[in-house]
Amino acid sequence: MKELVVIFNSNAGGKVHGPAGGTSEDQLREVLSRHGLDARVVPTDSEESAKRAVTEAVQAGAETIIAAGGDGTVGLVATELLGNTNVTLGILPLGSVMNVARMLGVSRDIEEAAGMIAAGRTRLIDVGQANGVTFYETASVGLNAAMFATAQHFEDGDYGSPLKVLWAAFRYRPARMTVQLDSEETSTRALMVTVSNGQYTGVGMTVAPDARLDDGRFDVTVFRHFSKFELLRHLASITFGRRKYSPHVTTYRSAKVRITSRHPLPARADSHDLGTTPLECVSHHAALRVIVGPDFSDGSAKAD
Repeated sequence: MKELVVIFNSNAGGKVHGPAGGTSEDQLREVLSRHGLDARVVPTDSEESAKRAVTEAVQAGAETIIAAGGDGTVGLVATELLGNTNVTLGILPLGSVMNVARMLGVSRDIEEAAGMIAAGRTRLIDVGQANGVTFYETASVGLNAAMFATAQHFEDGDYGSPLKVLWAAFRYRPARMTVQLDSEETSTRALMVTVSNGQYTGVGMTVAPDARLDDGRFDVTVFRHFSKFELLRHLASITFGRRKYSPHVTTYRSAKVRITSRHPLPARADSHDLGTTPLECVSHHAALRVIVGPDFSDGSAKAD
């Protein structure tokens, strides 16, 4: 690595318990140094300063740029690197959920994550776009769009948000939707439809356990015919990276997806509120080069 730059979200980790909580700039340098990594650490305290730091690093010839922060920081840095596969994205996880790191097989322990950066194992992964907005995890229509608006507060230290998510699920009603795919169209009355680039979303929910990050297609999952009790049990079972099969979940694969509904339904992509349907998603194949962990194979990492 000729030039290693760390984009450090200096606000990250303050509410995280454990070794990543409140990580300082000096601690990051020490961790990287222990793994033989001579890095330039750039502290940032806003989206604007982080974007500017990435642009300056690329212009200066950086070959690897590390996002040190939560999923928001990872997404911000990644978006600035899209299409430039000569620059590699690495992750030092300082957030409370870290879905993207989990999907790439990157350890939540920053010491181990630094070792993975030093190993330098890279892959090209796909990136999604929903109504013109870039996403790395999942776009959604219906119940889950409402759920994950609540779930994202977990990242802000609201550790009761998983229960609030389940309460939102309990109150929701199925809606009529039409899902247009590459080669077929299906109409359904469903609680929600997810369009997944990778396995996890929200509070580490495994909505697409078989999704691959390198196949050029989304896993489109339709949730229907659930009783309230069944839905609550299913959602609880897939929280924090666990996997649970349900006979009421149907999955399709498609590079392009359009979801319409009889009545406007909430739509979302990662942490971005997209208003209401229609939702149009496109998968951009091999758009981002990333550092992955040793468990990453066949476009996905093993579930925890």
